[in-house]
Amino acid sequence: MTSAAASSLLGKPLPCLDAAEDIRFDAPWEAKVFSIIVKLSQQGCFTWAEWVDCFSKEVAAADAVEAAGGQPKTYYEQWLAAAETLLVAKGMTSPEQLLAKRFAIGSVGPAHLIAS
Repeated sequence: MTSAAASSLLGKPLPCLDAAEDIRFDAPWEAKVFSIIVKLSQQGCFTWAEWVDCFSKEVAAADAVEAAGGQPKTYYEQWLAAAETLLVAKGMTSPEQLLAKRFAIGSVGPAHLIAS
């Protein structure tokens, strides 16, 4: 997917994309989380400004972990964490529902738990 194509999904440019570059995903789940966030915003579940605010907090947290010598979440792990936080804050899901889903797909461990 090109940046221009991704940008047109919301009818306005996404602030994190450069129109001259392609969006790259290292794994299918990364593309999926990207598309889910764009679609939910497009459907009015939250504004893009709300998303940017929530995602910015995840980026800042990852930067702090890295500055302290730790291993920060990857870019799309930050997207996923921000998505979970925002969806819980909006009442669209709960931490318990997210944890149950992770158990169901076999993706539960310390790195997969969301903050309460």
